[in-house]
Amino acid sequence: MVQDIAMTRRRFRTPRAREANRANAAVHAGSAALLLLLAAAFSGCGSQEDSAKVTPQPPARNRQAALSNSANSKSVPAVQQRLSEPASDPSANAPSGTLGPAHAQDKSQNSKLPLYELVMDPKSLANLERTAYSNNTQPGKFIADGEVYDRVQVRYRGAWARSWPKKPLKIIFDKEKPFDGQSRLNLNSGWRDPAFVREHLAYHLYAVCGVPASRSRMVRVHVNGQFRGLYIEVEQPEKAFAARLHLKGATIYKASSRSNQADERDLGDEAAYRVHYEQETQKDTGYAELQRFCHDLARATNVADFFRGRVDLEKYINYLAVSVLIQNWDAYNKNHFIVYDGKGSKKWFVVPWDLDRTLGDHWNGPFDEARLPIAMGTQQVRGITGWNRMFDRFYSDLELRSRLLRRLGELIEKEFTKEKLFPIIDRLESEIATEAALDRRRWPGPTPDLRTGIAQLKRYIERRRAYLLDELGKAR
Repeated sequence: MVQDIAMTRRRFRTPRAREANRANAAVHAGSAALLLLLAAAFSGCGSQEDSAKVTPQPPARNRQAALSNSANSKSVPAVQQRLSEPASDPSANAPSGTLGPAHAQDKSQNSKLPLYELVMDPKSLANLERTAYSNNTQPGKFIADGEVYDRVQVRYRGAWARSWPKKPLKIIFDKEKPFDGQSRLNLNSGWRDPAFVREHLAYHLYAVCGVPASRSRMVRVHVNGQFRGLYIEVEQPEKAFAARLHLKGATIYKASSRSNQADERDLGDEAAYRVHYEQETQKDTGYAELQRFCHDLARATNVADFFRGRVDLEKYINYLAVSVLIQNWDAYNKNHFIVYDGKGSKKWFVVPWDLDRTLGDHWNGPFDEARLPIAMGTQQVRGITGWNRMFDRFYSDLELRSRLLRRLGELIEKEFTKEKLFPIIDRLESEIATEAALDRRRWPGPTPDLRTGIAQLKRYIERRRAYLLDELGKAR
């Protein structure tokens, strides 16, 4: 049953992707000339509106938390630099943010990671930086495995993450030429994570524990020939995702409320759900099914019967159990997808999303918190953003709660162990070491020492296991 991250990465997209390491050197042999030709073609290109929505400025509390975790928070603003700025000194002594094409090329030939190249006109890059909190997109070209994808659109993604020096990227492909079936590519920053790999490991844990989850992997990104950073690629839950998981025809709703109300509460009429959720698939069906589900959830008198009849309990219990293991406290009323398998089981379940605040990352800033209660996310034990109505109703029923606790115990014994996870973490550390060092030079963050960050992540796993085993013993 168990698959490790290396296996996941090998079959992440197509057989061609399995040859990424060998392809890197070949791609770079001619990339300098190709990049120059492509960049020259952008003169006069304009921007495109990807969405009418504009992401608000993140709360001041969160911005301060990001800075307080930096090894030297006062230096963070200084590393913000235009991506189009040419490097005058590609040597090892080059200052942060100025690694030149030659330096990036030499390092990338020794890389163990897939390489993505993004080519953008300097004016478009400047517009991207200037409008960081907008969902307006800028034109570019994307290169992977030696293939050029024309007419892509680029913007930053996320909310709080847009305040970081190194921002996450979203690349939107032309509908006539998707990227291995994907219309959108998410490249998450990992800037706050001292170990870089928390988000990637969290997706892995959901998947191996039986939860429909996005594929993810670590990748290296260059912009206009310069090293941009180490990123976490995360699959967008859309049509290709549904097809891969044999959920063709499922309706996927993203919990994206800016006011933390996407918690499966009864919002009233259908129009209210459009404000707090985004429909990713089957868009012609509207929000009526979601409205009906949340309304019935709130009014169910026999909770166990409701969940048995309307919810895919195996998938949902697995989701809840892994959320407890990794302390996914930032998903109670946003940062998840709720899915209706209307052409299959006709049941609901939850898909994880935005997993950067997991595995010890606490809302107050530290990365060593391992004692969040099992019941956190219910009305009685609320998180920093609130609580989830679906989990609260589930946990209120003794039969359902017992099933969750049993499954949690099974996963602690079988999957959430140092014997299973430490070799995966060690392999990841080896694979990202080169890029992590370059990334910390360009974007100074919480710690310059990858090994310290990895050791901290391992301590979290040991401490979380001990805490949960003690709590389960008390519950029994």
